[in-house]
Amino acid sequence: MKKNQKSRAANTWCNPLPIPQIPRGKDDWYPFEHGMFSHENKPESVKGPDYRTISDPTVFYHEGKWYLYPSYGMAWVSEDFANWKHVRTEPYCPKYSPSIIPWGKKFLLTSWICPLYVSDSPTGPFEELGEFIMPDGKTFRPCDPDLFADDDGRIYMHAFASEPTTEFHRFNCMIVGYELDREDPRRVIRGPEVILKMNPDNVWERKGYHNQNKKFGWVEGPHMVKHNGRYYMIYGTPDTCNGTYAMAVYYSDESPLDGFKCQKKNPLTLRRDGVVIGTGHGCVEHGPNNTLWAFYTIPAPSFHQYERRIGMDLVDVDENGELYCPHGVTNTPQYIPGLREDAVTCNSPDLVSLTGYAATTASSHVYGREPIYAVDEHNLTWWEPQADDREPTLTCDLQGPYEISSVRIWWRELDIDYASGRTPEPVKYVIEGFDGEEWKTVLDASDNTEDKNIDYRIFDTFKCQKVRLRITGWAKDCRIGVVDFAVFGEFSED
Repeated sequence: MKKNQKSRAANTWCNPLPIPQIPRGKDDWYPFEHGMFSHENKPESVKGPDYRTISDPTVFYHEGKWYLYPSYGMAWVSEDFANWKHVRTEPYCPKYSPSIIPWGKKFLLTSWICPLYVSDSPTGPFEELGEFIMPDGKTFRPCDPDLFADDDGRIYMHAFASEPTTEFHRFNCMIVGYELDREDPRRVIRGPEVILKMNPDNVWERKGYHNQNKKFGWVEGPHMVKHNGRYYMIYGTPDTCNGTYAMAVYYSDESPLDGFKCQKKNPLTLRRDGVVIGTGHGCVEHGPNNTLWAFYTIPAPSFHQYERRIGMDLVDVDENGELYCPHGVTNTPQYIPGLREDAVTCNSPDLVSLTGYAATTASSHVYGREPIYAVDEHNLTWWEPQADDREPTLTCDLQGPYEISSVRIWWRELDIDYASGRTPEPVKYVIEGFDGEEWKTVLDASDNTEDKNIDYRIFDTFKCQKVRLRITGWAKDCRIGVVDFAVFGEFSED
């Protein structure tokens, strides 16, 4: 029997990204805030359950590190491109869609309906510079802003915009661009220039789960990246709340403000099945060895329409200079950026989820939250054990000899209430495998101290017929559930 071999999943990551300390959802009190903020106090007028969410990622690759700036809280830093560390910034909460660029020896930051900020460090503290200023002196705050620094030192900003219409159920939205004064980047010296408008001929821009609305869909969340001299405008469409959410691309060979064309190979990111579904509003950024990577939003609206998570995937350029994802939107382990010399040809160890729709039992369950919902590969369902089951187990019969190498667990945190002190905590658990004779521990996280709502772990390859999750501890006075329990591996030929 093979056991204790080096993991087939070594040096991999898996979507959705296992971001630690996912922030509290604050959507319903953003209208009360002047700009970015750091408090966590929910106004009494705002009702509804507490939840956690993270979305709209901007990723800034700087001096060998990736800095992740999502909505709801900042920031996360990775040195190995698989593990992310939370570094709390001041201000902490950017509301939606933060964007950052270098500015000389400093860094400029702005976000949704916010003024411009500056810092000496990518992680702050950030000082407010002030409102953006049009040439006529009028001030404004951009919606979904994207800052972009060109190679020649000129600075640009792109943002969401709209124009009025009297037509029923029609909303004319677009992406516009501005050039900013490089000496005083609050000031606009050109713009707004229209980069693209919502086009119903682009099916992926039509609103609806089946792209059925032929008159309206959002085009939002702009992000510009320059690669091999070409300007690529990445944007999110058509709706952040459902599985048609995607990122698409326009490009220009002229400038950050002129000559944009819709590429034929669209959308860039789209997936309609599995726990990684939606894949909209985000960015494309350079990584190690001049590679390109897409970071995107994954809708998971169980407790709030804007409950979301984040994923990433490899991007390449085809023979026509158009961006595409050579491996699509992935749902299985992938090698970390910079590891593979030819990541476009192959960037995975070819492991699949062995627990997907497996014969699954549990020590207990709440009616309507049966164990099958932990393995149905959907992010809106979950298994939930009975409240008095203090060490619940979930067992999957793989019905064959398999070699397992890694696991992804998406926890469902229930009853969290920040005002009452019932906040998310690290979940403690053990993964066990049955080798035909006895149960053996393959992963011991019973002393886990890191809060990860989505936890991806790699362990030594182990040959087994069944696999079991045993939960040993979670937040006091809260209930726990499992949205997704995916054990990755391959069939054993021995």
